[in-house]
Amino acid sequence: MRLALKVDVDTYEGMRDGLPNFFSLFKELGIRASFYIPFGPDASGRAVFRVFKKKGFLKKMFRTNALKLYGWKTMLRGTLLPSPLIGASFPDLARRGEAEGHELGIHGYHHVEWQDHLPQMSESQVRRHYCQGISGFEKALGKSPKSFAAPAWLCTKTSLKLLDEFGFDYASDTRGRSPFYPMMRGIKFKTLQVPSTLPTMDELLAWEGVNRQNAPMKLTDQIKKSNLETHVHSIHTEVEGTALFADFSDWARRLKSEGIEFTTVGKIAAEARANPKTPICEVTLENLPGRAGPLACQN
Repeated sequence: MRLALKVDVDTYEGMRDGLPNFFSLFKELGIRASFYIPFGPDASGRAVFRVFKKKGFLKKMFRTNALKLYGWKTMLRGTLLPSPLIGASFPDLARRGEAEGHELGIHGYHHVEWQDHLPQMSESQVRRHYCQGISGFEKALGKSPKSFAAPAWLCTKTSLKLLDEFGFDYASDTRGRSPFYPMMRGIKFKTLQVPSTLPTMDELLAWEGVNRQNAPMKLTDQIKKSNLETHVHSIHTEVEGTALFADFSDWARRLKSEGIEFTTVGKIAAEARANPKTPICEVTLENLPGRAGPLACQN
């Protein structure tokens, strides 16, 4: 069994506090992971407006105890508190991740804007997100990013078209089973997708009967009962990297002791790109348990 840890940075506090925690743990365990960073503003507080737009959002916030998970500062960013730049505020942390052997890509530019408005964006607006994210990455690391992970696992025909145009090696915009080349509404695209294959911790906490104590066991059950040899698991600097760091650390150490092989999303992508049998699959928007709003899924 192989497991790639896909680390999404969503917030200023997550970048500042969660990244160093992960770096220390992964160094201890000899794990190389894949980190995806947004270089735009943290406007997380604007997510409160989803209560009027996304069915199940308020229920999820209560079930997961969002204030405890994310902290009051994050919950107010972009409303009562300023919206500081995320990746651009901590270029030293991005460089540290690369120096320690981890893979780095971009997680969009403005996370909340992409998550809440992508389907309504014009091509020029989507292009701006890519250009600003790429520019921020280049300023921090002195080179262009090779991978992209869409905020909130959300993509459209336009975003997939621009992925091809910008020449990324691969993207991780979707949820699914295994690497594939995407097709959407009859249009085929050439940028490989490496989907996340497991529910996230905050999704699990929104399930009936799941709590902080048994969530890691539920996640292990999801891995063991599947028939997949390789999994991609998305974790977040704000959740597993901060609020639930002790629980995640115990879980990662347990998997390591059980012989799970840790890899990176980039290595999985390289294997799939070299495999002539990697399939073409339709991407559709689906609702998943514990998640408010539809996600882009491998059909």
